[in-house]
Formats: sequence, structure tokens, C-alpha cells
Amino acid sequence: MAFDPEDFCWNYCPICGGRLTLCTDGEKEQPKCDRCRRFYYRNPVPAVCCFITRDDSLLLAQRAVEPCVGEWTLPGGFVEIGETTEEAVVREMREETTLEIASLRLVGVSTQQSRFYGAVTVLGYYVGEWSGTLQPCSDVLDLRFFSRENRPPMPFQAHRELVAMFDSLLEQADL
Repeated sequence: MAFDPEDFCWNYCPICGGRLTLCTDGEKEQPKCDRCRRFYYRNPVPAVCCFITRDDSLLLAQRAVEPCVGEWTLPGGFVEIGETTEEAVVREMREETTLEIASLRLVGVSTQQSRFYGAVTVLGYYVGEWSGTLQPCSDVLDLRFFSRENRPPMPFQAHRELVAMFDSLLEQADL
């Protein structure tokens, strides 16, 4: 899904209400509030997903919300203000799966353009230890473990890239 991100769409400073003007920040033109002496940027939104395995199978979540309702993805979600990415993984897994997780290891990072957010940077974590009873909650319809050869197609390019990184680490026996 290739497309150009939309231009920055704010006209006024969210702090003082002053009109924003385009000024160079030393690299390129960005909206700036002269009164606050602050540049504004359209940055990617951070998100996390995780790799939970049982035997040789990977846990996937069937989405209950748009975009891509009904499709299978890695469980995860957006990082909230005030939490680390690791804390976001723990919270998201508790919300979506009811599992308690520990022993996280970063698998990789993928940034993709998004029609809704401009861009999303997804950090994928391998979960070394988990406990509890798997139960779909929050914005998940179903949870299932899939063997590598039976995984359904995933709608998000970032998830496909991260799964490829994960599979490569498994092949190298590096997880």
C-alpha cells in the first residue's frame, strides 16, 4: 500500500493559538509557531506486537475492530503516553489475551505508512515466558496458535516484515 503521506494539516499552534508559518528547521521547511519558538512535526505513532509461541506454533489474534476486522494479526497495539514499549506489550497482552508475560526480547522494528496515522512504527517483541489461560478480550475475536505452514495472510505489512524477522531468528536458533 504505497501512498504519499498527507501534508501537515495544522494551521494554528495548539499551545498559544498563534498562526503557524513554514520555516526551515535546518533541514527542511516545517510548521513553526514564532510566538512559542516551536517547530511541529508529523511523527510516526509507536505500536507494539508480540510473538508468543507454543511448541512450533505462533499465536495470532483475529481482529474485532477496523481496520481489517476479522483478519489475523500479531497481538498488540499502540503505546500509550507514559509507558515504555515493554510496558505496552505487557498491558496489550493482558488486555487482548489475559496472559501474564515476562522475559521480553526485541525481534525487530518496522515503520510503515498508514492512511489513518501518517506512519506507524511497530516494535515486535518475543515473549520468552507466559502464564495464564488464553482468552480473547478487548478488540480480539479469537486467538489461535498457527504452525508456520498454516499461518493465514496478515493484512499489515509491518507484521509481515516482523514475522519474517522472527522466522529468520528461529532458523538461526537465535531465540
